[in-house]
Amino acid sequence: MSCIKRGSVNGKDVKLAYIDFGGSGDYVVLLHGLMSRANNWYETALWLRKYFHVIGIDQRGHGRSEKPDSDYSRDVMIEDIANAMNELGIHNSIMIGHSMGASIAWGLAVLHPHLVKALIIEDKSAQTAPREALEEWEKFFMSWPVPFSCLKEARVFFGNLHPSYADHFIELLEEKELGYYPIFKFQHLLKILSSSFGKSKWDELDRIKCPTLIIKGGSSQFQREHAEKMSKIIENCKFIEIHDAGHVVHDDQPELYQVAVNKFLMDL
Repeated sequence: MSCIKRGSVNGKDVKLAYIDFGGSGDYVVLLHGLMSRANNWYETALWLRKYFHVIGIDQRGHGRSEKPDSDYSRDVMIEDIANAMNELGIHNSIMIGHSMGASIAWGLAVLHPHLVKALIIEDKSAQTAPREALEEWEKFFMSWPVPFSCLKEARVFFGNLHPSYADHFIELLEEKELGYYPIFKFQHLLKILSSSFGKSKWDELDRIKCPTLIIKGGSSQFQREHAEKMSKIIENCKFIEIHDAGHVVHDDQPELYQVAVNKFLMDL
């Protein structure tokens, strides 16, 4: 019998959906990346809950959380998670964030240090893309043949982008009368990207005081020199690169990811 439970909690000014994956002991809070949702952590959560109480949160504009047309700044998204954790009674937790979620996670460690006792940053650089890169994202979203006629068509499309994306993106589609649509709105994602591009975060890193692990995919666009620089700025930080993994390391190399995370957590 599954012990996974779902609920909703208050963010700053929105309702956020969350998944309680179960387990006991210290809390682990999982924060997904752009386009993703808490569901995408399923396999990771299954082994984490053997040792911890695991919670995944859908951030605003994602999953089953509310999707306002207004503010998608990083600051408001950090406050969303801080409010949600306080309401759920989660403090002094282990934060694991992927990509966008990693940026939110280390923002929490900086602004709300009582919420975070350890931090794992998965494939996210403090060096953000230039604002001109927004055009490439717009072109990428326009390339999606929405609506997908069936899930098999979607699997082929996303699998051609990267093998593990086939399963990953299936979780992000919902069926409507004319076919399968993303569970998010492209314009909301572009607002998130627009608010972050051109605003690097190097000056935040020396304010992270909790034990930190940076995980980089060997073939991801996250530059090794950036990861190494981050690990030198952050106090009490370790860095590991997992080969034959792209941007979503926990999907591409789940066993190696588990080994790296477990070693870090057991050494706390």
